[in-house]
Amino acid sequence: MPDIFASASGPKVGVVPKVALARHLSIAAALGAASLFATSSHAQEFRVGAGYAPHGPEKGSSVVVDYLFKRSQALDFIGAPRPYVGTQLSLEGYTNYAQAGLIWRFEQKRTYVDLGAGISVHDGALTLPRPTPGLPDEENQRRREVRNNYIEFDKRWVFHATFAVGLRLDEHWALEIEGQHWSNGQLGNDTHDGSDSVGLRAAYRF
Repeated sequence: MPDIFASASGPKVGVVPKVALARHLSIAAALGAASLFATSSHAQEFRVGAGYAPHGPEKGSSVVVDYLFKRSQALDFIGAPRPYVGTQLSLEGYTNYAQAGLIWRFEQKRTYVDLGAGISVHDGALTLPRPTPGLPDEENQRRREVRNNYIEFDKRWVFHATFAVGLRLDEHWALEIEGQHWSNGQLGNDTHDGSDSVGLRAAYRF
């Protein structure tokens, strides 16, 4: 990725190497959730597909991968949700995410609806350079373009919400329309940048 986050007189602001961190975040999220629910859950569904962020900043395509666990009896008191881990990897060089949380499923014959929420970590920008009085016009214009094209999250972790509408094709396979949302919730800062994605994916039930 070009060094677009660097100011005219300094290094990058709030940016970490994307490929390495995305890999580590995905592995950490998967291992953490798997160990948490290992006593009562086994892998149940693997879901993979393509997502698209329809508006900026960071408009573009991505790969979506989820791992959905069986219901845990320990969570019956909140409606028996299903633990999940997942990742969303940008194909445009933008922010990558790794998340874990709980999904509630509502089924009717061959169709179902999933509603879920959790926590995500990402490798995007924590802060972006702001236009500043006294800087050259060219530098301030460059900073405006950066802020128009990239998300400023402020925190390394964000809230994650997800939904899916699925149609079962047979005992194992299903097709889903899915959506994702990430946001810092505007906690402790003056920014509320977030990201949305919608897409289509295939789900395989073990």
